[in-house]
Amino acid sequence: MTDQTSSMVLHNHDQRYSLWSGIGHLKNAIGQTCNAILLDTRNRQDNAVGPAYVLTSGHCVFFSYGTAYINQTIKASITFRYFHDTPAQHRTFRVKAAHWSSMVGTDLAVLELDTSLTTLISEGIMPLKLATHRHSGEREVINVGSPTGFRQNGLRMSVCKETGVDSFVEHPGVFPGAIKNRCRGLQSGSSGSPMLDRSTNEVTGIVSKVAAVIKNDILNNCQNNSACEAAKFNYSYPANDLHHCFVDGQFLNNTVDCQLKAVEVIIEEPWKLNPYVHMQQDVLGRNVRPTWNIRFSLQNAYYRFKAVHDVKECRFPNDYHSAIASTDGYINQEIGPALGAHVLCIIGIDSQNEALTPALLHNVFTHSVFLTAAAPTPRINLSYSIDWDNQYTDFTHHYFYMDASNGASCQDIDDVRYILFTGSTTYQVSELPITLCSYARNLAGQPSAVRTGVIERSMLFPPIQAAKPSPRRQ
Repeated sequence: MTDQTSSMVLHNHDQRYSLWSGIGHLKNAIGQTCNAILLDTRNRQDNAVGPAYVLTSGHCVFFSYGTAYINQTIKASITFRYFHDTPAQHRTFRVKAAHWSSMVGTDLAVLELDTSLTTLISEGIMPLKLATHRHSGEREVINVGSPTGFRQNGLRMSVCKETGVDSFVEHPGVFPGAIKNRCRGLQSGSSGSPMLDRSTNEVTGIVSKVAAVIKNDILNNCQNNSACEAAKFNYSYPANDLHHCFVDGQFLNNTVDCQLKAVEVIIEEPWKLNPYVHMQQDVLGRNVRPTWNIRFSLQNAYYRFKAVHDVKECRFPNDYHSAIASTDGYINQEIGPALGAHVLCIIGIDSQNEALTPALLHNVFTHSVFLTAAAPTPRINLSYSIDWDNQYTDFTHHYFYMDASNGASCQDIDDVRYILFTGSTTYQVSELPITLCSYARNLAGQPSAVRTGVIERSMLFPPIQAAKPSPRRQ
């Protein structure tokens, strides 16, 4: 298969794909389905000495943004050897517990089965190894999972290239630090399936969010919108650091190298977390920076935070603000002044002097925004026309509408009245005053703030002055 070719169902009557027999079909107590992979936790002597653990997406276990759970009992089952053409060889096992399930800066969960790893291997169910290091740059990967919506139920394979993402992703529900791909055939039910390095068969990440199913005509009308571009990708999260959590076949979440804690960061009014923030200008033309303006609560007695440009810096202990009591969780520092991506890192701690170890920082909560420049000012011409000058700004596409009604106010950028500016536009002097609503996008599709302007008659015509009296003759 080649990059982005159509996915294909896997037939295993000749055992050709048995190396993926440990990729299972996960079903919870109410019938919702995901995928999960059997982890290779054999010790250095290559002996399976502990329970069987599977890795899946956190939202497949507990869908709770900003929350991580430890040692929870759940009702679920997993079916291995889930090939379409060999249903008699399917094997189903009960899930015993969710040792860790997180939607705090990642979307991963580790589950324990009620069966030993030795037993599963003896039945021909092969575990998969985690990649121990995160790869930078692009690489060829394979997705193997059991998405819904196909006539043939069972594991399917898709091939594509995988790359990292920037600190900022304009896509709801995607944490910064995700990995993206355009493997075809991923659909509802693909969550929890593995992205596999094509050369090593190691797990590079676990699928969290699949490309939105958007009709082509809608995509074609997006007009340079990065949200539309983001909707074409699948997103997964790397799990390489979890290999530190398995010691002699046992999952341990509180060792020197693995400290995965229960986390509960509850954001007040999370629907107001806009992915874009903007510079504004005061009446003197000076830039006014936006603020984070985030209120939250958490179960720890204290928290520390910092703002960075790259989400990877959240995992470094330097530059965190000193401990703050969590009784009033509120961060309202200014964002910027540099334009571009900004990431807020919040970590809960139990005491003021608790050290921010690399292992503890795996529990950090992240939120990202993209800071854009102030909205460009339109040029009002004496010929009753409007245009924009792109010479001194990064914005290249301008959107506007005019409203001559009394008390008009400009709406957000999703208002259907906004149209793309393709040349100068005119208005009638008899319509004045007119409210001009506008915003712009840069080459990456990132929007400015909405600008409200009012075109008045006095802007075009000088005020009528009374004639000066003639000097009296002496």
